[in-house]
This record gives sequence, C-alpha cells and structure tokens, in this order.
Amino acid sequence: MKLKHYSPIVAVFLAASPALAAQGLPQMDQSTYASQLVWMAISFALLYFVVAAFISPRVGGVLKTRENAINDAIAKAEELKAKASGTKGNFEAAGQEARTKAAASISKAVADAAKESADAMAKLNAEIDAKAQTSRERIAKAVAKANLEVDDAAQALAETMAEKLLSNKPAVAKTTKKAS
Repeated sequence: MKLKHYSPIVAVFLAASPALAAQGLPQMDQSTYASQLVWMAISFALLYFVVAAFISPRVGGVLKTRENAINDAIAKAEELKAKASGTKGNFEAAGQEARTKAAASISKAVADAAKESADAMAKLNAEIDAKAQTSRERIAKAVAKANLEVDDAAQALAETMAEKLLSNKPAVAKTTKKAS
C-alpha cells in the first residue's frame, strides 16, 4: 500500500483533533448536521466511485476467471467421461472375446483329452486282452500237464496198490500221455 494515498485522510484527522477535543462530540451537535450530511454524501459518492471503478471490475474478473475455470473443468470431465466409457466398452468387448476364446480352447482341450483317453483305453484294453489270452493259454497248458501228471501219478499209485494187495505186478501197459 502506498502511503501517499492516505496522507490527505491523515491530514484531515490531525487538523480536526483539537476542534473535536474542545467541543465534545461534534456529530451530536445539531448545528453541524447539514455539513455532516454533505460530507457523508461526498464520502459515499467517493466510496461508490472507488468500488465501481477499481474493486468491482477486479472482483468481476476473478468471478469470470473462476467461472471459466469451472466450465473448462466440467468440459474436460465430460470429455474424459466419454473417453472412459468408450474405453470401458472396448475393455468389456475384449473381455467377452477373451472369454469366448478361452471357452473354445477349454472345450477343444477337453475333447482332445477325451480322444487321447479313449485311444489310450483302447490300446490298454487290447494289451490286457492279449495278455489275458496268453495267460489263458498258459493256464490251459498247465492244467493239461497237471492232469497228465495226476493221471500218471494215479496210475502209478493204482499199480503200486495193486502190487501190494496182490503181491504181484499186473500186466497193465503203462501209457504216458504228453501235453500237446
């Protein structure tokens, strides 16, 4: 603040101080009402001029700048909102596409796994059937051989029992069967 603007006001107060002290309260003196009203009108006019010429335009400029800043912020927010909704739509579309591709990949993998499983099961069943057939043939040969051995043992036992009972050997021809 510049002091030169306040110097006339200070001079008026300093000049009026002794007069105020001698008379008491001058604003209550009815003889000075007219001059008080004139000075009041001059003061209000001067104050109105200062406010209208200097303060009001500055305040108006600040309000206009503030309004422009708010409108710019709102416009930018709306632009970003539109951009975000577009991005959101793109994101959702990409997500849906990814889910569709994932579902297709999963179903293909399941089908491939089922096919491989079925192929492996068929191969395993063929191997098991072949081994089972081989085992059946071995068992059949073993049973046939065991039957021959049992028959031979039974015949030998029967001969031994007949010899012991009769004390002589019977004239039975010994037949030995071989497993084919």
